Amino acid sequence: MFAFIIAVVLIAICIIPIVGGMQALDSVPQPQQASSEEGNIFYAAIYISIALFIIAVAAAVLLSLFQVIVNPKAAMKGLISFAILVVIFILFYSMSDAASSGSLAQTIEKFGISAVTSKVIGASIALTILIGISSIALIIVMEIRNYFKNS
Repeated sequence: MFAFIIAVVLIAICIIPIVGGMQALDSVPQPQQASSEEGNIFYAAIYISIALFIIAVAAAVLLSLFQVIVNPKAAMKGLISFAILVVIFILFYSMSDAASSGSLAQTIEKFGISAVTSKVIGASIALTILIGISSIALIIVMEIRNYFKNS
């Protein structure tokens, strides 16, 4: 119940400035909205989202480390899986090409993205696609397996 109350309070803290400031934000011409004082209505939501993300990541890391310390034998499967993901990421990173052309090159130049950052982004996208496709394939395979196993 406590978590629900905290969630409602945080949502209210995010929503109230947005709802209250929408009319003022709409009065500013579109090109100037991002840099105008009225554009600050989203800051509370952004800062709260960042804080909650940091808390969630810290909790996940700390609880994972606690589980590894308490029961290292059971955590071995997860550690091996993580190591495999790191190896695959390194492979994708080494295969990524920092050189680009066309609109991608213009975007990289516009935002000042370095070659290393470009390779990390490319490897991350490739790893995400691989994990997504693997997940969908495993869902299909397991459903077919369960169908024949239960019939």
